[in-house]
Amino acid sequence: MRPYETLFFTEPNISDEALDALIAKVEGAITRYGGQVERVHRWGKRPLAYRVEKQTEGYYVLIEFKGTGNDLRELERFYLINQNVLRFLTTIRPQ
Repeated sequence: MRPYETLFFTEPNISDEALDALIAKVEGAITRYGGQVERVHRWGKRPLAYRVEKQTEGYYVLIEFKGTGNDLRELERFYLINQNVLRFLTTIRPQ
């Protein structure tokens, strides 16, 4: 398994319960195909470099995990169908 990190942001006014549920669903998408979540970093509200869907701020979350290609496909599919995630990026983490 390779080390990855995925960064996504949501609307800035998301409730704590909705954010917890969203993070749990992302973790489920990673672990469904044998991936392992290592750390979850809640960066909080930050300004965006440019407007995204009429938003100037976003709530950022970074998740470090180990996984395979199947994990990445499932994770990207989840991000694309979830309306709470405004943007996302998944990269290979340097070792």
